[in-house]
Amino acid sequence: MNYTTKCLFFFLLLSVSSKAQFPTVNPYEFLHIIPNPDGSITRPKEFFPIVPPNTSSSLAFSKDVPLNPGKKTWVRVYLPNIPEPVTNLPIVVFAHGGQFILLSTASPQFDFFLSNTASRLAVLVVSVEYRLAPEHRLPAAYDDVLEALFWVKERKDEWVGKYGDVSRCVLMGESSGGNIAYNVGLRASDLTRELHPLIIRGLVLIQPFFGGVDPNSVKAGNLQVVIDLLWNMSLPIGAHKNNPYFNPMFGGGSSNLGKIKDMGWRVAIAGCDGDFLFERQFEVFGFLKERRLDVVDYFCRGYYHGVFVGDPTQAQKLYDLVRNVFSFNMIS
Repeated sequence: MNYTTKCLFFFLLLSVSSKAQFPTVNPYEFLHIIPNPDGSITRPKEFFPIVPPNTSSSLAFSKDVPLNPGKKTWVRVYLPNIPEPVTNLPIVVFAHGGQFILLSTASPQFDFFLSNTASRLAVLVVSVEYRLAPEHRLPAAYDDVLEALFWVKERKDEWVGKYGDVSRCVLMGESSGGNIAYNVGLRASDLTRELHPLIIRGLVLIQPFFGGVDPNSVKAGNLQVVIDLLWNMSLPIGAHKNNPYFNPMFGGGSSNLGKIKDMGWRVAIAGCDGDFLFERQFEVFGFLKERRLDVVDYFCRGYYHGVFVGDPTQAQKLYDLVRNVFSFNMIS
């Protein structure tokens, strides 16, 4: 089975609807991970390959740059391959998916998606290789992506300093990365002075990995054991699943949502009703509307979790959404 087939198989299984039935599964075998006695997991390379940066591409060039060597975090920066001039490009800070415990910004599907993102939207992409759970439980991933915002602010990297416009920044994430982008956005709304001259214009949440008011309300049929394992490995030890990391609506939502509203951030949410997380995503969209945020949705019928990364047609729909949402203050 080649990598593309494996990846599609993985996403299709994770997108099972509440009506689907599967035999009881071993969640570790299902996810192709091996638990270790010290609480860490082994991620076999044959199931989780990575690709090097692009030094020659019709879409975008990319390179890897250290973020925090002590934490072994880094970023992959994508520069669109477009005619000069390419200065003052909006900056997209991206968090990849993988249910907090898997994958990399260098995973083939994300590398291809982000090359297309840089090219189609004419933006500079900074994708964060954040620390994974369970070795580094939440909020470690939030900490790392927030640190990446300060890294962008400093403009020490040549591409960011020469080609990027730090005053036009968007936080984007897919699946668990959508969860990360949302929670980092809440934190960053408290740090506008410290982040200046970096200015965040909004959030793009692609099929974000959220839960509902009832911690068992994400209906994944017999794969619920897999979802439970993912959250149990990701949340702080002893944390109840119904908390702000899991559920954006917990306790009426963060008080920082008012700051996001007052700063005029725009929020785009993309999803599809074939995704087992769709109900939660739709609830969060309605909740943000009730909190009077400027939130725009693209919800399509059918498809599966991961479709916006895996399907070029739906990826283009996502790019159209981002372009329309940020047309007046982001994408030129």
